[in-house]
Order: sequence, then C-alpha cells, then structure tokens
Amino acid sequence: MKQFALGLLALTVCIGFTGCKSVPDADSDKTMFDYMQEEAAKITEKGGMAAVGIGESRNTQTAIAKAKLESRKNLAQAVTVKIENLEKAFVEEVGEASSSEINQLFSSATKQITSQELQGTVPKMQKYEVNEGITTAYILMVLNPDLIDASLKKNDKNKLYERFRASKAFEELDKEIKEYEEAERQGMLGM
Repeated sequence: MKQFALGLLALTVCIGFTGCKSVPDADSDKTMFDYMQEEAAKITEKGGMAAVGIGESRNTQTAIAKAKLESRKNLAQAVTVKIENLEKAFVEEVGEASSSEINQLFSSATKQITSQELQGTVPKMQKYEVNEGITTAYILMVLNPDLIDASLKKNDKNKLYERFRASKAFEELDKEIKEYEEAERQGMLGM
C-alpha cells in the first residue's frame, strides 16, 4: 500500500510539473517564433533591445549559428539601416487605334544596407526542433541596455573623431594655401 501511495504521489507531482514549462503548449496556435517575438516585445518595452532569428539546416550547430547571425542582424537593423530603392515603369502600345495592344511592365528592386557595431549581444533564449532531418533553430538575442548607450556612443565618438581629423586636415591645407598665396603675393616665389 505504501508503494502504491508513493507511486501515486510521484505521478501527481510529475503531472503538476508538466504544467510549469516556459514554452507554449503543443495545442497552442502560437509558434515558437511567435512566442519569442512576444518575449522580445516585453524586453523592448522595458527599454532593452531584443530580436529573434531563425536558422534552418540539416546540421543542428549550423542552424543555431544561422539563427544567431540573423538575430544579431535584426538587432543592428533596429539601430540603423539604409534603404535604397530602384523602380522602373514601362508602357508600350503596339498596333493602331482600336486594335492596339498595351503592354505594361513595372519592376522594383530594393537594397538594404546595415552597418552597425554591436557589443554585448547574448542569446537570452535558444530553442530548436528537428523535423524530417531538418533542424529549425530559434534565438532570442538581447543587447544589454547598459551597453546599448555605450555601443552607440562609441560609434558616434568614432564618427566625431573622423570628422575632427578631417577638419584638422582641411585646416592644415587651408593654412598652407594661405601661406603659399601670401608668399606669391609678396613676390617671394619664382625668384
């Protein structure tokens, strides 16, 4: 009887713990991506930065590496992104008057460029699932809020320093030109 009671108690405890998991239930309509997007939104609302990345591969490590890279790219794009777009429209009328045919073509190409140095990115949540030999990895990457400001300031300082150096070079060049012009004006050159 004691063994039966202990077995029943163990079964009850196991059933109780199965409800305490951090991932969505299997019968939920949410995907792992949806769940991680919600977590990223919570982090963002609190002043942090977070992004989700997905990677697929036949190799689990490769899928995880792809997901990490994708999530870091998404973080960098949240900070800065440059968009370039090219659109073309073409209309052609073939034939005459009522028997003519109009052909139209519209094409659009967009390029997105991201260049941002990020420091302190760490995966907060990492999950993967294997289906028919393909691993799909999900990474929730976060950027420590304390490091966001420092990282962006460092980039700004680098840009400011580059501008400072450029302005110093122009000042030196301007000074040399003025000295040359003054020397030329006084007739000192050409002697």
